[in-house]
Amino acid sequence: MKSNWRVFTILIVLFFTACQEKAIKKINPSQDPIRYLKDHWMSPEAYVISKFDDHDYVFIGEYHRLKHDVDLILALIPKLHEKGIYNLGIEFGDYQDQHLVDSLLNLPRFDRQLAQKIMFNCSPDWGYEEYIDIYKAAWEVNQSTAEGKEKFRVINLAAHYDPCKEGGAWKDIDPDAYMASTIFKEIISKNQPALIYAGNHHSFTRYHQPIYSFNKDSLLGFNTTRMGNIIYDSLEEKVFNIYLHSAWTSNKGWSAPPVLPVNGQIDSIMNTLGNKPIGFDVLNSPFGELKSTDSYYSLGYPGFTLASYCDGYIFQKSFKKYKMITMEENFITNDNIQDLKKYLSCRGVDQQLIDSISTSNIQTMMEEKAEDHFGELMN
Repeated sequence: MKSNWRVFTILIVLFFTACQEKAIKKINPSQDPIRYLKDHWMSPEAYVISKFDDHDYVFIGEYHRLKHDVDLILALIPKLHEKGIYNLGIEFGDYQDQHLVDSLLNLPRFDRQLAQKIMFNCSPDWGYEEYIDIYKAAWEVNQSTAEGKEKFRVINLAAHYDPCKEGGAWKDIDPDAYMASTIFKEIISKNQPALIYAGNHHSFTRYHQPIYSFNKDSLLGFNTTRMGNIIYDSLEEKVFNIYLHSAWTSNKGWSAPPVLPVNGQIDSIMNTLGNKPIGFDVLNSPFGELKSTDSYYSLGYPGFTLASYCDGYIFQKSFKKYKMITMEENFITNDNIQDLKKYLSCRGVDQQLIDSISTSNIQTMMEEKAEDHFGELMN
């Protein structure tokens, strides 16, 4: 099964690469976007930090489970602290465990098992090394911070997801509204700036996600209350949204092959410039005028352009060089494996598969899940 997903992953990468090569022929190197990048080149890290010169709350949206995306956040943590930004809000942890996070980041020795517990409490199937390393990177910054200087905080934003809850996990909670309320409580009310790191859909600010029935080929409306939407509606010019380059859902449906952002134009431009990592503005730049005609995100938006979707953009590498996240060793143990099985059962996972799980094969199964995700669409 593992080898099958690796073959599928390779096919997806080849699909992206072929699309890139096809789109390259449509790009004239003298066009404005290329000239713009040559004049405004910034590394992804420098670009994110620069946005705090004019904004207090920077949202950065990811696809999930891509190694280089989380690695960027790890590299940013010490730079944020140097800039005087002491808060990182993350989707990947329960707010109800914030007291554990605050304790962890101020211990004399980094407690990996406690970090694993915090992550397990949020998602028993989210045992990924780089996400857990977010806590470690913050701890390391605090270890080198002089006494009396402000320490760095990682703030878990999420409501606890309990699929076993009667009526469903979100029966009484809107997860986006909950995360927004956590930001207001823990960051905005204290008049402190922050980087907010979450899945792309949670991070939308000005853009409203289409609610679309592909079965009926009908637009039902727009979701105006994603986490970032709520914060933006309150603070507007203080908020900035950055998108991390990844595949887009096709306008043909969730199960259709993904498409390249804005019809492959960004991939083509970056290929022309050697696929170097870069962060750049979309608003008030030639990139804001790039159109998408084949994506889910353009549905309900006649003449959709990238400027309606995000404020800034980060490209780190071509799709053929993407790597999956790293599995965390000893994340599932004899002490918590039954909790994992109960969680999976409530999520409707096949019982035969659940019964086959053991501490000796869970690592391989989690690797397969990460590989599976590479072929999935954002939802």
